[in-house]
Amino acid sequence: MGSKLKAKVVTMAMAMAMAGAGAHAASAPRVVTAGGALTGTREGGVVSFKGVPYAQPPVGDLRWRAPQPAAAWTGDRAATRFSASCQQAPSGAGFGPYTAAFVTPPELSEDCLYLNVWAPKSARKLPVYVFIHGGAYQAGGASVPAYDGAGLARKGAVVVTLNYRLGLFGFFAHPELNRESPLGTSGNQGVLDTIAALRWVQANISRFGGDPANVTIAGQSAGAGMVNHLLVSPLAQGLFQRAVMESGPALGIPALPLALAEGGGVGSAAKLKVANLAQMRALPAADLMKAGLPVMPLPITDGKVIPTDPESPGARVVSKVPLIAGYNRDETSPADAPKTAAAFEADVRKKMGPVADQILQLYPHASDAEAARSAVQLQVDRRVAGLILWGERRAADGQPAYIYLFEHTYPGLDPARNGAFHTAEVPYVMGALNLQGAAFTDVDKALSAEMQSRWLSFMRTGDPNPRGARTVWPRASQDPGSVQRFAPTDKAPLLDAARLAVFRDYVAKGGKLGLL
Repeated sequence: MGSKLKAKVVTMAMAMAMAGAGAHAASAPRVVTAGGALTGTREGGVVSFKGVPYAQPPVGDLRWRAPQPAAAWTGDRAATRFSASCQQAPSGAGFGPYTAAFVTPPELSEDCLYLNVWAPKSARKLPVYVFIHGGAYQAGGASVPAYDGAGLARKGAVVVTLNYRLGLFGFFAHPELNRESPLGTSGNQGVLDTIAALRWVQANISRFGGDPANVTIAGQSAGAGMVNHLLVSPLAQGLFQRAVMESGPALGIPALPLALAEGGGVGSAAKLKVANLAQMRALPAADLMKAGLPVMPLPITDGKVIPTDPESPGARVVSKVPLIAGYNRDETSPADAPKTAAAFEADVRKKMGPVADQILQLYPHASDAEAARSAVQLQVDRRVAGLILWGERRAADGQPAYIYLFEHTYPGLDPARNGAFHTAEVPYVMGALNLQGAAFTDVDKALSAEMQSRWLSFMRTGDPNPRGARTVWPRASQDPGSVQRFAPTDKAPLLDAARLAVFRDYVAKGGKLGLL
């Protein structure tokens, strides 16, 4: 090939490549939000926009302040990759049943207040599902693979996942912060982040095809706890119409009193040998994390953001919206239950003291094998009883509630040991059955389709009974039959009247039921 001909061919190839790139850019989905234009990605009939800012980076002088509105931008902003997760201890490669599909990716930063949106192509006024991740308020992130929203969006919803500040960055109280805050309080930065994200949804979600008047907030574990806090927060009132709490209607993690949280903040500053908040804000995040807090950073009953502990029996629910709440059968591993009659009795007396004698009468343990079976059943019954009693209180307060138990064994690592473990239900609701480390079958896909159908019906109408449902999911009541069972392996009743009565007595005597 002559030099002139070769140069001509190269020029033509470059022109074709540039034209192809331009065509690809032109085909990328584009949405103009209140802050500026976003370009996303399109795959399988779903468009996604990742790493969308809903608040300014909470760094420098904004560390520990309430979230500030995100700055506007000019031109098209690429929204094609997840942001970093909020600052936390690195999660490592996984543990127990938690493969990489359930673990926070390694990119971490204080600059983390971003959300992600999935929507069907050409969506119009669809229900919106805002999912809040778990992680004990100390860890997690919206980019965990199990939280992928494409599968649920494909069925007819606009799905949003979000990051919120964690640990001492998200729940740090201090008298100086109280004085500088317009609310006159501090310590609930992570809760205020979720409220800011919901306000962003109200302002922008219609541009993605979602209906801002039909928003369901949902969360798993600490995310469910966050939903519980939003239900009692006057600042969140009107920002959502339904709620879902997966593994968390009664976490057993009480909110901290403000005075205790402030004392922890003062103690942390003393440990760091700083004179004021300005010096604390100047410290690198790594130094702050090494110092930690004298008390575990948790949501705080401050009288403003969270007026009352939502786990208190008398808590006033501000947003009495319809809700779904449930647990998984194996929130605690069956393999960790007592294995001998002696160990079972000792465990019952330690955990169920006021009603231990009645429990030991109702749960057979004459042999080690019998005790091992009763130990596992007692774990499940405690949670189911907690659900029923919790649902009763909400129903008595005028809040429609539907409760469930997820019993399907997740087909991942060591399923015989892990069973229906904590978080196992999330991929089924999301429709994320393409995760690594699990061999999903047609049975899994059918269960996912059933759960998504129930969730979508609830999002649309507040009732998880779609037209043509095989069974009716009734509202929560004293009847254990009101517990919707997803993929039960045993059709026997969950609780009889005698066992439920003992758990009711246990709660009346000050005991707590639920996840922990």
